[in-house]
Amino acid sequence: MADIALLLDLADRALRKRRIFRDRADLLAENDDWLISRFRLPRPVLLHLCNILEDNLRRQTRRSHSIPAHLQVLSVLGFLATGTFQREIADRSGISQSSMSRIIPDVLDCIVGLMPQYIKFPYNLVHQLEVKQRFFAIANLPNVIGAIDCTHIRIKVPSHDAFPFLNRKNYHSINAQLICDAKCALLNVVARWPGGTHDSLILRSSSVARRLDSGALTDGWLIGDNGYPLTPWLMTPLINPQSRQEMAYNEAHAKSRPRGYN
Repeated sequence: MADIALLLDLADRALRKRRIFRDRADLLAENDDWLISRFRLPRPVLLHLCNILEDNLRRQTRRSHSIPAHLQVLSVLGFLATGTFQREIADRSGISQSSMSRIIPDVLDCIVGLMPQYIKFPYNLVHQLEVKQRFFAIANLPNVIGAIDCTHIRIKVPSHDAFPFLNRKNYHSINAQLICDAKCALLNVVARWPGGTHDSLILRSSSVARRLDSGALTDGWLIGDNGYPLTPWLMTPLINPQSRQEMAYNEAHAKSRPRGYN
């Protein structure tokens, strides 16, 4: 009887394994709204990301049913975008939970490796001019080379030394500093500070601040809110504008900061 049960169990496992290979979902065949709801990215961006990561993710394997690169990318993006359990994402994608656990670090390493190609602070004059022109077109505020702010990324309560991660809104987070251009393209990211860290300390400790303090830019500045100090390279709103010119400056400053930065 035990032998029969063992054979049935082995047969069931083999059937499930074949079903996994056969039923892997073509997630890119779904409509645009579904893709955005699951992955937080539009179809063209998903396709581009899958294409540029394909060579790095293509696995050298003897199996004839290795996980396609695009399915690896989409599965991991779905996990990151929704915070859903790995098993649920794996079932939706038609892969095993163990495969899901294996591909997450692989895909993340590949994505992080792309960062220097896409996230670049405008230290060179050509890039600076392009960024300045786009900001100036919004509200005639000259010489802006980036808008800066911080955002909180919610995390689970750390098992040790949790208090530094408790932010002013009373939940645990990473306080991530972002600098972007007028089209919200990222120019610099610092995402390693606990949620209780003040925005100004994160900036003061960053490589961008050190380079700007040393004169890396001679004709340009960031714009930020009043949580930051006024410096030769960082313009903040006037706290109590009096004249028409001061009010016009504050209005242009507010308009020039991307939506979500105000």
